[in-house]
Amino acid sequence: MDNQKTIQSYQPTASDVAKYLLEKKGTLTGFQLQKLLYYCQAWSLTVEDKPLFAEDIRAFENGPDITSVSMQHQGRYYVHASNITGDSDKLSASERVFIDEVLDAYGKLTGDQLVELTHQEGPWRQAFNGHTSMSASAVISKDSMRAYYARLLTSSNEHQKRHHVPEFDLPKRMYVTSRDYDWLLSYLDEEE
Repeated sequence: MDNQKTIQSYQPTASDVAKYLLEKKGTLTGFQLQKLLYYCQAWSLTVEDKPLFAEDIRAFENGPDITSVSMQHQGRYYVHASNITGDSDKLSASERVFIDEVLDAYGKLTGDQLVELTHQEGPWRQAFNGHTSMSASAVISKDSMRAYYARLLTSSNEHQKRHHVPEFDLPKRMYVTSRDYDWLLSYLDEEE
């Protein structure tokens, strides 16, 4: 029998991330917490090319919402870390740095400002179907988040500023549509 331990990476839950956000900010409104979780997930999909947590994000009337977290703070206007069952110690150092970048960009906005911002952006608008019940609300797809925020990364500085794009300390990447990528491949094949 092999005595070597297998190292398995742990993917944080949305509750783990929520706990960390609340420990950093102290108190947030439910709207703020939900939208900050949404932006953490959206930017992780875009910049890190992987989801920060596995839970789905649903398009409700007041914007993106992670049901497993909202059930924990249901009926409360203000949410405290003690209201959330997550464990922020399960976040890696790099995940904490990443979340801090998102928090720096969006953390000063009110809940209403965050709702308004998400309502202006494509992923929520594409998914929202006018229903607010759990069974009727649509999931905001990870692909739509990745595509939308990748375009924001390549937009003008003014547009990025209006959308509070975080300033990640990452090498610049080029984002192209699949159609443009296919064209480039066919062009390179012709050159050979």
